[in-house]
Amino acid sequence: MLQVLKYFVFFVLIINNSVSAYPKDSGDESQEIGKPAVYDNYRLPTSVTPENYKVEIFTHLNDSEGFTFRGIVEITLNVNEFCDNITLHAKNLTIDTKKIVLTEISENEALKIRNVELMPKHDFLIIYPQKILSKFRKYIVKIPFEGSLDTDLVGYYRSSYYDKEFKKRVWLSVTQFEATHAREAFPCFDEPEMKATFDISLAHHKMYSALSNMPLKETKAVDSIQDFVMDTFETSVKMSTYLVAYCVSDFEYKEVSMKDDVTFRIYARREAMNQVDYAADVGPKVLKFYEDYFQIKFPLPKIDMIAVPDFSAGAMENWGLITYRETALLYQANASTLSAKHRVAEVIAHELAHQWFGNLVTMRWWTDLWLNEGFATYVASLGVAHLHPEWKSFDEESVDNTLDIFKVDALKSSHPVSVTIGHPNQISQIFDAISYSKGSVVIRMCHKFLGEKGFRFGVSNYLKKHQYANTLQDDLWDSLTESSHEEQSLSRSLSVKDIMDSWTLQVGYPVIEVVRDYDTNSATLTQSRYVSDRYTPRSELNSCWWIPLTYTDSYRKNFTSAAAQDWMTCNKDKEGIEKKIDNLPDENNWVIFNIQLAGLYKVKYDEQNYKLLVETLNSEDYNIINVINRAQLIDDAMDLAWVGRQDYGIALDMINYLKRESEYIPWKAALDNLRIVNRLLLRSPLYGVFKAYMRHILKPIYAKLGGISTVPDSSELHIVKHQAMICGWSCKLDVGDCIKRSVEYFNTWMVETEPDHINPIPLNLRPCIYCTAVRNGNEKQWKFLWQRYVNSNVGAEKSMIISALSCAKEQWILSRYLEWSLNSTLVRKQDASIVFGGVARDEVGFHLARNFFFERIDDIYSTLFPDTSRLTRYIKPLAEQMSTQKELTDLKDLVAKKAKEFEKSTQGVKQALEVVELNNQWKLNNYFSLARNLNRMIDPESDMITEESLSDELTTTESILV
Repeated sequence: MLQVLKYFVFFVLIINNSVSAYPKDSGDESQEIGKPAVYDNYRLPTSVTPENYKVEIFTHLNDSEGFTFRGIVEITLNVNEFCDNITLHAKNLTIDTKKIVLTEISENEALKIRNVELMPKHDFLIIYPQKILSKFRKYIVKIPFEGSLDTDLVGYYRSSYYDKEFKKRVWLSVTQFEATHAREAFPCFDEPEMKATFDISLAHHKMYSALSNMPLKETKAVDSIQDFVMDTFETSVKMSTYLVAYCVSDFEYKEVSMKDDVTFRIYARREAMNQVDYAADVGPKVLKFYEDYFQIKFPLPKIDMIAVPDFSAGAMENWGLITYRETALLYQANASTLSAKHRVAEVIAHELAHQWFGNLVTMRWWTDLWLNEGFATYVASLGVAHLHPEWKSFDEESVDNTLDIFKVDALKSSHPVSVTIGHPNQISQIFDAISYSKGSVVIRMCHKFLGEKGFRFGVSNYLKKHQYANTLQDDLWDSLTESSHEEQSLSRSLSVKDIMDSWTLQVGYPVIEVVRDYDTNSATLTQSRYVSDRYTPRSELNSCWWIPLTYTDSYRKNFTSAAAQDWMTCNKDKEGIEKKIDNLPDENNWVIFNIQLAGLYKVKYDEQNYKLLVETLNSEDYNIINVINRAQLIDDAMDLAWVGRQDYGIALDMINYLKRESEYIPWKAALDNLRIVNRLLLRSPLYGVFKAYMRHILKPIYAKLGGISTVPDSSELHIVKHQAMICGWSCKLDVGDCIKRSVEYFNTWMVETEPDHINPIPLNLRPCIYCTAVRNGNEKQWKFLWQRYVNSNVGAEKSMIISALSCAKEQWILSRYLEWSLNSTLVRKQDASIVFGGVARDEVGFHLARNFFFERIDDIYSTLFPDTSRLTRYIKPLAEQMSTQKELTDLKDLVAKKAKEFEKSTQGVKQALEVVELNNQWKLNNYFSLARNLNRMIDPESDMITEESLSDELTTTESILV
């Protein structure tokens, strides 16, 4: 009797556990026990998880064979609970379900399969065995598959290049699996938490070689196919499917070995091998820096870095086989600018940081993508600063990221850093500035208030504790709290989670209003959310943050320490909205908050403090204020004027001091803000006044930097970037001899007998000079530059040229260029949006681009498919130029009409529509005020525009806007 009861209980457990993997709909009571309900969750059930994959793939890179791949995957499975099926992912694969084999390892018994089902809605492949799968037992499932090597830049796809020596097109195959594209290469459990080891074997023609995450173990001839070999690679470490990578190509490589036997190889097409030396130098150095910084050795025996001609992302951090666009890995001294070199260093440092943060320790789900991208972005800036201290790039990158986020995160359509992800088709939309730049900025802020030891030890402990596993952001906060308490860099009454949740779990950032009491030498601080929409209800601004306060004054002038001096708290009851600061100086001395932009917040001062700051900036002692804070003051003033929280007069009074300023960062802050105003005034009657103002402030700095005749030292990155930026503005607005000298340079180049080998134009000014010559030329200049694009062998140079070609003023040339952007034989698929964006942002090309987008949306969609989230790259540059109600209505109508086309770009579309609304709002509210202040700044003694004429212009503009 006891034995019978035991089997009865066992049978009931089996049935109940089987049902739990596919739970019933709550309203359906008629289902039979043991009959699985329809599983309609986009996440995989966890009843079965992978332990190891053996993947064998045959790759056919030949026109006659139709560019296909076929293979078999053998997955060792762990059964975590009794269940009646195996659910995994497969997409765009042909699978002969009759050849699927399921075996229980302990019994070495093949189980009969009663059904195989595909669920396209969630890319599920569901295998139903005849018998219930037993808990704690292991099984092996073998699944054959076939697929096409398409050119869509995701999954397992094909790329190509033209071999000029042999005059033929050469094909290669490569993977791009992040975020959910491994399922398009082989059936798998395609979620980051489903980690496993991988044994990869790649069969291919012997004229090619193969790469994967791990070193090559052996190569054997394939008896069944003539001239084919099978490359088998060593077993990988435990990792997520999105980090699996393999490639078949005829590429060559350069090898560099580190002292601890980690081997670096840089792969590229043969004609580009002269461009790999810089990457070969940078890679090992930055890897060693991270090993020391994280106190964890790199766990693999090798790293291959490969430059892929057709690649959608900038780069991808696949463990041990990092893939790059050519522009992000290759560098040639006589053709790539210093900015391009900095970009290569930055991307390599970013991807190598991922080998720890993302690969070794991985987020559980894409909600915490920012843990990967934000941290890699921040640590990459540390890595580049270590490699090239002479560039002084760390502060510049930190400020750039912060000022960028101030614009993006001020939109009501922004999203939290840690964003809830529903269906996987939403994942691609969060690979954006919030995940990368804001993620980086909040990590930097955390680094500042924890101090070096508290931060560094916490990160190292986090990585050691969770290596080869998956985490939530709270796991990082726990490690940082523990280390900072040990180092006493954070009060034991505080936790990093309390502080950082306010920055990662809610949208936006605060503005602190500082109102000084000059009788008591104190100040009252209040915080509220900063939003670009001035009509946002007050109730929507009442968010609060834990804000690390830093400040100094004109007595102390202490801009060196960015450690928190005090806190604005944010408890559950919202205490901390207001705070009082004592021991400030008297009414004759200014105060400045947020030293070195250590925190992600803006500051608004009272009128007297602004007056003191403006006086100091416009004096000979302007540089007693830290250079980063000079940029901060300009950016905050411009943004506060945008929403009407102060007059544009204060912002322009601050910008006026730039006639003395020679540093890049404040100029960058000013010109980035003025670029937005430039766009909005471009087609208005006020543009002539604005143009005169811009020429007024640019003339001194153009002369100070030596125009475009003086070439700065190539090691001075900030000077090179500064000169290039001033050149771009000066040539566009006809300042000094900028246009004249640019045209002369270009004409000299055009008469060279070998223009592809001899270029007299200063290297770091080529983007500016190319654009200026094309804008002030005709078809002759355009065709000459196009031919240089076709002939160039350097990715960075091609990218520079493809942007400059959009500067043409002939509408028929721009129309033809837009058409060419949809032809992948002329413009690579990855570069199509660059062409469109360049045309859309130009004053001549905007209407052409707008019409092209509205009329050819179906063709653009087809070109981008399946990665249609990149439609955001088309709608964004258009929205930036739009400011009328009609333009907003037309854009909304298009989005509604083409809902399917935009379904993977919903976040970008929301932001684009909001930008148009804000542009319209700004013109209606700020046009008249800005006009008066611009007129005053150009010549205080004259009336270039009278009050009466301004009123007439405003009336005209309002009628246009409405």
